[in-house]
Formats: sequence, C-alpha cells, structure tokens
Amino acid sequence: MADHADHPRRNPFPARGTSSAEETSFPDFLRDWARRTPTAPLPGVRGGVRLAEDYVREFTAEASRDGGLGCLHGHHGVGKTHAARHMMASVDQENPRAVQVYLKFQENDFVAAYRRLVSQLPQNLLTDLSLRHLGTLAGDRAGDERGVVLSELDDDPGRLYDLFAGHRVEAGKVLEDQALEIAAVTGDGPRFQRALAFLLRPEYSDAAYDWLCGRPISADAAYAIGVGGPIDDPLTCRYGLQLLAKLVTRAGRPFVLVLDQCEKFLLDDETPVAANVALLQSLVEMVPRAAGLLLLVTSAAGWECMPPDLRQRVGSGALLLQPLTPDEARLVVGAYIAAAGSPGAGIRPFTEDGLLELLRHSGGNTRLLLQLAWAAFAASTPGTAIDAAAVAGAAVGRADAPAPADLAMLVERALLSAGLDAERVETPGTGTSFALPDRHRPRAVVRISEAVFMDDEVDNVVEAFAQVGQALSEGRAVFTALLVTGYVSPTVLAVLQGLMHRVLVADGSPGFARRMDELTEQLTAVVRGGEDGRDPLTLLETMRELRVYLEELSSERRLEGLALSRGLTHAIDPSSLREPRAATDWPGRRAELVALISAARRERVTADWEEFRKARAAIVEWHRRWLLVAGGGAFAALAQLVTGASVGLFAQVSTASVLVAAGILVGAALAGLAARQAARLGVRRTAARLESSRDLDLLARELRARPIASDAADPAARYAYALKEDPDEGYDRLADALQAEPLSLVRQAIARRMSVSSRSPAECVDEVSRAQRGHAPEALLLLARRQRHTELDRPPRQLRELPPELRILVAIANPGVPELADGAATHHAAEAVLAALGVRGAAHPLARAYRYGVGDLALVELPPNELRAAARLLSPLDHEGLGTHDWLPIIGEIDELFLFFEELLYYQEEIRSPRNKS
Repeated sequence: MADHADHPRRNPFPARGTSSAEETSFPDFLRDWARRTPTAPLPGVRGGVRLAEDYVREFTAEASRDGGLGCLHGHHGVGKTHAARHMMASVDQENPRAVQVYLKFQENDFVAAYRRLVSQLPQNLLTDLSLRHLGTLAGDRAGDERGVVLSELDDDPGRLYDLFAGHRVEAGKVLEDQALEIAAVTGDGPRFQRALAFLLRPEYSDAAYDWLCGRPISADAAYAIGVGGPIDDPLTCRYGLQLLAKLVTRAGRPFVLVLDQCEKFLLDDETPVAANVALLQSLVEMVPRAAGLLLLVTSAAGWECMPPDLRQRVGSGALLLQPLTPDEARLVVGAYIAAAGSPGAGIRPFTEDGLLELLRHSGGNTRLLLQLAWAAFAASTPGTAIDAAAVAGAAVGRADAPAPADLAMLVERALLSAGLDAERVETPGTGTSFALPDRHRPRAVVRISEAVFMDDEVDNVVEAFAQVGQALSEGRAVFTALLVTGYVSPTVLAVLQGLMHRVLVADGSPGFARRMDELTEQLTAVVRGGEDGRDPLTLLETMRELRVYLEELSSERRLEGLALSRGLTHAIDPSSLREPRAATDWPGRRAELVALISAARRERVTADWEEFRKARAAIVEWHRRWLLVAGGGAFAALAQLVTGASVGLFAQVSTASVLVAAGILVGAALAGLAARQAARLGVRRTAARLESSRDLDLLARELRARPIASDAADPAARYAYALKEDPDEGYDRLADALQAEPLSLVRQAIARRMSVSSRSPAECVDEVSRAQRGHAPEALLLLARRQRHTELDRPPRQLRELPPELRILVAIANPGVPELADGAATHHAAEAVLAALGVRGAAHPLARAYRYGVGDLALVELPPNELRAAARLLSPLDHEGLGTHDWLPIIGEIDELFLFFEELLYYQEEIRSPRNKS
C-alpha cells in the first residue's frame, strides 16, 4: 500500500503521451508551455539546452558572433519535439528578445510551409526589424560616432529619419549598404529591398507585409511597391527565410528557426526528394552564416536520407534520441509525478517492477510509455501501488509484445512453415532456444529472451548460446539470432547487434512481423548451405571485449546518476527553467580545473605516443641498415662470381673456383644473418605509416596473423602480441611480458588484454602487486573491474587486504557492494575517499555530500590537511595521483572525486578567508 500523501490527486500523465507544439513565435506561448509541461533531463534535452546556451552566449559577442546548427533525430515518439520545444524555452529564458519560429512540416510543399512560418511574425515586429536593420547600417556608416548612434536608435528606432534629415548619416549610402547585404543572402535583392522599404510606409505597409508572407496582393498594390508577382516558388521562399535571419540578427536579436518532421519534407513515399534535400542544404549553410540558429528535427529515416556532407556539416550538433533506459524512464515518470504536486514521491505510486513493465510494453518509446502510464494510473485505486500486474492489465488491447512462451511458439510455427528442422532446447534458468537442425551440430541457433533492461544482463544472454550444442567449442561457424520480447535498453541493443547476426525486438508491430519473415528466409539459406555463420572464435573474443565495454558503460552510467543526484543535471522545476546561480565562484574554479585536467591528459597521451614512435623508428632504422649490409654482401658475392668467371676463362686456374665459392658463401651468410636478425626483431611492414593509434591498431591486426614473440624488438609486434595472446591460457605469459615491457603504450595494451580474462579481480591481486613493484601501474586495470562473486557476506580476503589507495579502485568499480573495499581503517588519505564512496556507510557526511552536494556539510570540522591529501591522492595533475592513470575505465569517477575534494577545500578556504581578514 502506498501512502495517500504520496499519491498525486490527479492523473499527472498526458493521455496522448505528448504535448502540442504550436506554430507561433509569441514568447508567452513558450513560457506557458514551460510552466505546465514537465521536462526530464534526458540526453536529447540536455543536448538541446547546451546548443541554445552556446548560441546565445556566442551571440552576445558582436565581433565574433556566429550562428548555430543542430539536428534532433530518432524514431517516432522518443521525445524529439519536446526536446526542441524545451530548447526554445531555454533560449527565451537566456534572452527574451530572441525571435523564434517553429514549423512542423505537413508535406513536401515548401511554399505552403514558408507562408505558415513567416505569418507567425506580427506585422509590427517585421516593421521594427526592418527599421532596426537600417539603423545598424547607419551606425556602421557613422564612423567614430557609431556607439552614440546605435545607442540612440536602440532607445527609439524612429530617430533614424532625424539622422538622415540632419545629414549625420547619408541616407543613400545606407540604402546602398542595405542592397548589398540583401543581395548577399538572396538572389532577388531588389524586390525584397522594395518590400522592406514600403513596409515602413503606413499606406503600403499592409501590402508589403502580405507579400513578404507569401500571400497574394492586388495588382495595383504590387505595381505600387514594385514587387511584381507573389512569392510562389521554393527558391524565393528560401531567399525570404535567409533574409529574415539576416534582418533579425543584424537588428541585434538572436534568431532561432526550428523545422520539425523534416522527413515529411525530404521524403516522398520513402524516396528522397532531391530538390528539397538541396534546398535544406542551402538553409543549413545560410542560416548559421547569418548568425541564426537552425534546428532540424527528423525521424531516423529523414536523417539517413540526408547527404553525408550535410550530416558532416551538422557535426557535433547531431543529437540522437533513443528509447528510454530504465534510469531515464524513472526520470520521466518522476518528473510528471512531481509536477502533479508530489515532488518527493519519486515514481510512486509506480513500483520498480511496474516501471520495468511500462518499459517492456512501450519498448522504451517515451510517447507510448506516458500513454500507458496514464492508462495505468486511471485504472488504479487512489492510494494503491501500481505494480507490474496493474500495468499489464492497463496494456490489454494495445499492440503489445508477446510473452516469451508465446514468442517461442511464434518462432516454432515460422520454422515449421518454412520446412526447417529445429530442435527445441529448454535450458533451466535461461529459457528457450532453437538449434537448427539439432543441438549436436547446429548451423544456426535462435535464442528467445526476456526483456533486457540492465547492462550486466548482456553477457548472460550471450553465454546462453554456448549452452546450446557443441558447435561453438568444436570451432565450427554458427549463425546466431536473438529475439527479445518487448524491450532492450538502447546501449544493450548496440552491444547485442555487434555480437549476433540478427537481433529482433518483438514488440507486436507489423514491422516485427516483416523482420521475422526476413529472419526465416535467412535461416533457410544458412541451413541449406547458402550462408556461413560467424566464426565462433570471433564471438568468443567479442564476449571478452564485452566485459570491458560493460565496465566502461557502467562507469558512465554511475557518473550520470551522480550528476543527476548532485543537481548538475536536474529535473526542471516548472516555475523556473534556470538553475540558480551559485553564490560563489566555484563553478569558475571547477571549469579551470577541468581545462587543466584535459590539457594534462593530452600531454600524457602525446608523450606515450611519441615514446612509442621513437622506439619503433629506431628499430626500423636498425633493420634498414641490416638490409643494406645484406644487400652489399650479396653484391660483393656477385662481383666476385663475375671476376672469378672472367679469370677462369682466361687463366683456367683453380683459384677462380675458390673465389667464386667464397663469394657465394659470404653473401649467403650475410643474407641469412640479416633474415634471422629481422625475424628476431619481429619487424614487419617497416614502411607502414604510424601517425595515430588507429594506424597502430590496423598494423597490429595484420601482424596478428603471423607468429609473434612477446620479446620482439619491434614495439608494434609486441603490441600485436598483446592483442593476440589468449588472456586465460596465456595469462602468465602476459604477466611476464607486462613486467618486461619498457613502453607505456604497449603495457596498456597488455594490461587491457589481461583484464578480459575470466579471472576475477581478487584472483589478480598477486599480479597487480608484482607489477606495481616492477613499475608497471597499468596492471591496475585488473582491479578496476566488477568483482563477480556469489558470497556477498564473505568478500574475498585478497581485496580487503589491499592497500587503501587500491581499495578505492575496488569501491568505484563495485558501487553496489561497498563491503568489498571495507578493509582495516588507517590514517591514510584514502580513508576519506572511501568514506565519500559510501564504504563507511551511506549516511556518512562525506558520502551524503558526494552524492547530493556539499549543502549543509560542516566544512569547518574537516581537517584541511586530510582534504588536501585526499585530493592529492586522486589528482590527475600530480604525477603520483590515481587520476594520472588515464587508461582506467573508471577515470571519470576518479576525476569527479578529485573535484569533490577540491570543492570542499575551496568552500573551506572561502569560509576561513573572511575570518582571517577580520
């Protein structure tokens, strides 16, 4: 039973799952939307806000004023329009004078779209913009008085005519400048200039405004203002939009143009419309050049149909919106419940399993999730919890994902209908699989899986394939297909698609039925010998790499959760879009430290790379000289042969034969020695270009196909050996190579290879200790991993007995099991860090401050020397700090801990400074 006080009094979710976005430029509509619409800080939302803030900040600097460009893309219902609308609200919050227009394409008719878009701007606004544009040009002509003139016109644009009448600025020159600026952004400058001029004359202002909006005007009015026919072709409409952007920005106001549902404009029956694609490309070039911000919003199909150069032009402004992860779904549901008047309720009345059921039935689609949440809430009794059963009941009658048993029956029917022999395999605890034709020597395996929510569920899904038949262990290729019912977390889906031949999410849609037919055809081809499966060794290798990927992904997830809990990214308060400014300058100091960390990290990467390049250049040069020696020896032997032959022809003496034989033997010996030396050095591809780590990886991939020694003189060969050696069977050999390796870049590769071993961190403690004594800190990669264990009440003794600074790595990598790092307390600086990580209990003041912000923490009670020691231990700037180990997958969290202790020191100094001054 949930507490009635926590249960919202009204249904907080929109029945349609989405909020409307009006085609209007009035700021009041934006502000009203922001007040009544909850917004969760999802990645697309945060990306849009960053885009807006960067644009508005850059716009304030007139000398370096630049435009902006972005694109929100993803499947329907993932919240693209909501993110765009929130971005516009953020622009309005940052600069209320910004002129913003929003258009949702309804078809691929650009003329109709232009008329709807420009008509959003009131006539008085366009008139004011035209007058201020002239005023800016007049200020440019005023020379030394520019500042004075612009200040006068900013207060009253109508004073422009007084400037002209008083000959302070020459009107003719200003109009010439206007003609040049208009011509630069339009191909129909004279008509647009005349329309702007008559817009300022009351008797013709209505007609000029209608013409600029693309509306028809009378023949007499068109003749009077000299514009001819109406704006009725896409090219002139494009000119009009480009001119509008220029008018607004030259008048000193930010300009934002949002084009939503671009796929309807770019595609006609899923076929790209070449003329419209070219038109959009022109806007992408011209609007930012005019110092405006252009935001495109499109489906996945619209993004894919854009030419590569257009997508490259968008660059970092491209924001992919994906289905919700469980954490993101929690944010969305919590934001709507908080907005309904229950800010402390979290996701109540929904339970955790109810939330996962929402995801399973909606597939992570934001719109469908909110619709289902609305239906589940409406069907619930006030004060009762909404669990998985309640959500499933509300989902009855909707297009829904089949249950695992139903999905297995569907697959079995499809295989039988295609005439395929398959053995059904029921594995306790892991579910149903189909081996084609049987489990003993399968050519294909189809696996049925429950919904996959969490990152750490991936390896369980993958390893289940190995339990079906013996083909994988026997080294034969097997085609792998995975069918998941309802939902897969986006990050997990990306991993699975890299592992399997086919991954299908059974969501009950017609699209799934089509994909199922395609899979059946593919399986038919595989079983009948028309297609090979994936090399099982490659699958095994990918499973190993998967564990490392999951560690890094888990670290990123924890960092994002930490940022959310500390308020660095937060659910938007409906009453205010702006996060309160800090009363101190800590944000500025934090930014300085982050910049210093980035610079130090770049220097270390460059130093490691240069060390590697110099070492390889030296060995390649040595190898080249040996080849010259071998070549010289062979040449000498040949000369001796010719000389001996000549002497023999004329003298017919035995000395010639001796010389010939000696020359041949010397040349052969030198050539053989050079060949043996080259083999010992392990030098391959001496001319291979090594300008980046990518070049090195490509070369190493080639070298892996040849025999390589761990002690080869060529560092590229040793690097390739690290990628090739089996991390389980060759674990001891890798450990020896790590000890002997002089180059940091190669040690990192060796340690990364060891870290994909099936050995747990506790089983690697001896190697870590030995490597640290041998000055090979890269072995710490073996500790900075999740500890797989079954007895949580008895953590491995090896981990608890680690030095405290190394238990920090264990604590970060295993946030859900703090007892793993709970060794004997010491006076070491690491104890404060372990306390902040919650090893001393979640209620510890440092733990609370680290997770939820410094807040009311009694800073004066913390000894500054302990804080400094903790910061030094973690520092990415001190050569002995843990933060200098840039290759650790948890380096982001080490940075955050370092910044946390620096923040404590900063505020402590701020408290003490007034006291010292007094």
